[in-house]
Amino acid sequence: MATQSSRPSRSGVTAARLLIQPEPTCARFARQPIIDGSVEPMGQELCFRWNAGWRRAPPPSAYATSLLLSQALLDGGIAHRRPGCLFVEMDAATLLSPIGDVLCGPLGAIQIPVGVPVQETLTRRIAQLHARGYRFALAGVVTPDDPRTVWLPMVSFVKLDVSLAPVNAWAPVQELARQAGAMLIADRMTESGDYLRLKALGVRYFQGDLLMPPQEESPRALPSCDLDVLGRLFRLMRHGVPPEGLAMTASSDPALVIRLLMLYRLHAGRDRPPATLTETLAGLPEPVLTGWLHVLRSSTFDLTPSTQSWSHAVREQIHNYRARLIGARVCCSPAELEAKVFDLYRRLCTREPAAPTHWPLGDPSGKG
Repeated sequence: MATQSSRPSRSGVTAARLLIQPEPTCARFARQPIIDGSVEPMGQELCFRWNAGWRRAPPPSAYATSLLLSQALLDGGIAHRRPGCLFVEMDAATLLSPIGDVLCGPLGAIQIPVGVPVQETLTRRIAQLHARGYRFALAGVVTPDDPRTVWLPMVSFVKLDVSLAPVNAWAPVQELARQAGAMLIADRMTESGDYLRLKALGVRYFQGDLLMPPQEESPRALPSCDLDVLGRLFRLMRHGVPPEGLAMTASSDPALVIRLLMLYRLHAGRDRPPATLTETLAGLPEPVLTGWLHVLRSSTFDLTPSTQSWSHAVREQIHNYRARLIGARVCCSPAELEAKVFDLYRRLCTREPAAPTHWPLGDPSGKG
């Protein structure tokens, strides 16, 4: 058997280029700030966009919500730009599904749109999530006798639809929100006169085209996940496989590892990066991880040749590096080996420029 040269080959240089920047595709979403006059917005409402030609967002659905969460929080990385509370609209079916577990309390608020039926199953779901620290917003409130106000004890925000609500309903809705301890947001502001009257009533937070129209974004999309790996990981989670077993499956898909690292940063909230993929998975609450797997299964559908080439390049680098570590006998235990390999994996699976091409192929002992 021929021995592998330590010198980078021409194909290795090509692989390194793929590691640095796989060919991107575009994602789309829009955000509209909720302001109170300070420099930073109190929050941002996120809306899904199909493409540049469609101004109107589709009605909320599990599919549209999955695409929005994936594109805004993962592709767009919006949560790391100090956006305030993120408002994401979910219909009844989405809220009852595991996707409803994704937007946990510190991250944002689940926005309940007009027309969501007040049903026992939905009330129970909202109560369960509220007990776990999730926040809710009632959108499109026009009158104080909105049937959804039965959920006010579990609601953090009430959004008054100024474009539809009669002026004589503004103060009653404001009082209803005050009694429930919910924050009132004057939404769909289009007239400066309405803004002044609401300010006189003591309303503090505003949203609408009068202040700032939705800002559309087209971030560079992450490489697509392997649907087969996602399916296997989902089945393993349903059977209660521990994080060690989940990590073995997830590690075969670099695009999934990217997202798991981003989710760890979003939900674990720790300054120190995880030492292993097992630690990454163990740091994510089980309902949150299950919800994100549902999201990724709906939002990953474009496994292009460039994505496949990028994933293959990463796997090849990891395989070669592991073999060299074993050959150099620099690791005293399997755990140390996995930690060193994952450190390289973590560096390759970031959006920062990759290390110089000689780094993954250099001395595994770190001495040269």
